[in-house]
Amino acid sequence: MTLIEQISEVMSDHRGPAHVNDIAEMLLVRYPNISTLAAKLPDKISAVLSANARKTAGKAQFAKVKNKTGGFKRGLYRLKNKPVVTPAPTLAPAVTTQYTGKAGECAVISELLFYGFNASAMAVDDGIDVVASKDNKYFHIQVKTSNSTENAGFSFTIKKSTFTAKDSFQTFYIFVIREKGEHRYFNDYIILPSNQIRQYIEVGIIKDGQSLSIRVQKDSRGRYILNAKQDVTISVNTFSQLA
Repeated sequence: MTLIEQISEVMSDHRGPAHVNDIAEMLLVRYPNISTLAAKLPDKISAVLSANARKTAGKAQFAKVKNKTGGFKRGLYRLKNKPVVTPAPTLAPAVTTQYTGKAGECAVISELLFYGFNASAMAVDDGIDVVASKDNKYFHIQVKTSNSTENAGFSFTIKKSTFTAKDSFQTFYIFVIREKGEHRYFNDYIILPSNQIRQYIEVGIIKDGQSLSIRVQKDSRGRYILNAKQDVTISVNTFSQLA
């Protein structure tokens, strides 16, 4: 690491300008094995910073500090503020539903681990994708994943026969909603217990049939609306309900 890089590091942690003598002390604390002798370090720092401050606009990392008469305070330098560059997200390539589905399962397992669950994918998908345990309680989780489509929201399908076979107090459905924000992709998770979906079927929010179709859209207020009828925002990212 060069001397100017070392100075940049210590000045990044320091608020405001600093004198070359103070910068030397900070360097010796951060880099005790620095090759320059302590007595000569302030002069070397002064030479390096002076040369850097004279660079053309956009290339100088440091600047001298002005005094009240229009000149510059001797030996005092500040680190220039650099603009924060936030990269735009790389567009994800189109992939098959197999990739999307497996990615959703892995994302759910990751979140469950962050919440302290011991979670793993099932070797065979018979209607349950993930099993999670915590405090001697076990939960069966079916994961459904959808990418955003223009003005169409997020679509999911559940086989009625599978839903009926796995309908129990232990079963939860996690709908992974993958969106592209201004600067990055992100996931939200709508978590519904099996009995909640059963109630939605009974009252007609989800149409009964061989396949249960679920479409989630985000309204102008940022709420998640299921099948244009039911606000399910309260169920977003609520992993704590698996307890």
